[in-house]
Parts: sequence; C-alpha cells; structure tokens
Amino acid sequence: MEEGYYHSHFQKSASSNPGNYRPVSITSVFGKVIERVVAADMLDYLLSNKLLNSNQHGFLSKRSTLTNILESISDWTISLENRFANRVAYIDFSRAFDTVSHPKLLHKLKSYGIEGVLHQWIGNFLTERWHCTRVNNVYSLFDYIRSGVVQGSCLGPVLFLIY
Repeated sequence: MEEGYYHSHFQKSASSNPGNYRPVSITSVFGKVIERVVAADMLDYLLSNKLLNSNQHGFLSKRSTLTNILESISDWTISLENRFANRVAYIDFSRAFDTVSHPKLLHKLKSYGIEGVLHQWIGNFLTERWHCTRVNNVYSLFDYIRSGVVQGSCLGPVLFLIY
C-alpha cells in the first residue's frame, strides 16, 4: 500500500458488520517522524498560549480518564461539603475522529494562529486520502476520505483536540 492510504482494522464483535472496522493510517517511518515533530511543536504552542481548555484530559501527557475522574471526584466532594448540587454528564461520541470537518478544522487552526506553510502542510495531510477494507486477504475497492482526522497517526489526536 502507498503512503496516505488507510486500511481498516477490526474493532469489535461481529466481523461481518462493516461498522466494526475503523480506519488506520499506513504511513512510512519518515512520515511518522515528521508527524511526531509537528504534533509535539503544535501541542507546545497550544499549551503555552493556553489555547486548550485546562479541563482537557484526553491525549495529553500525564493526563487521562483516570486523572479526569480523580479531579472530578475532588470537585464533587468540595461541592457536596458546601451543600451544592452536582450535575454530571459524560458523553461518548461514537466515531468522533471520523466526523471532523476538514474545512472547519483548517479554519480553527488559522484562528489559533497556525498559518502559512504549516497550515498548508496540515491541509495536504488531511486531504487526498483513500480507504479500503481488508478482511483476511481480500480488499474492498478504494473510497475517498471526506472527513475525519487520521487514526493511527501521531498528529490525529492533536488535530482532534483542536477541533
């Protein structure tokens, strides 16, 4: 397979259901190195300019669902001790990576000051990608990817945070 193409990775339960496959990027080692450098620099930029919400726990170093729940329990405890009501809503967005609009993401990047060559590179990174599904050694036809950030990439999670 060529750089920039996806294949689908089986995710859960019935293998006969196409919805149980998620796209995973197949990228060269050189491509991964570039992505990692860009992702690290972008994350540093976002954090140093306070462009990410301080309550963000996913996809950040030393933060996770565990740190989120621990922080939440602390907040709820303080709230209850002060006799305030608590309302909690956790939402699991199914296939959220796949729904990211490329034009909206690129617009948001510009609004955050990510412009010029880097902005153009990210636009190129997101577009002109194709997908096929492999089950055992049988491949489907290729289809154009119209939205979403690249799963299996180093840059995908950072782009998802920005979106």
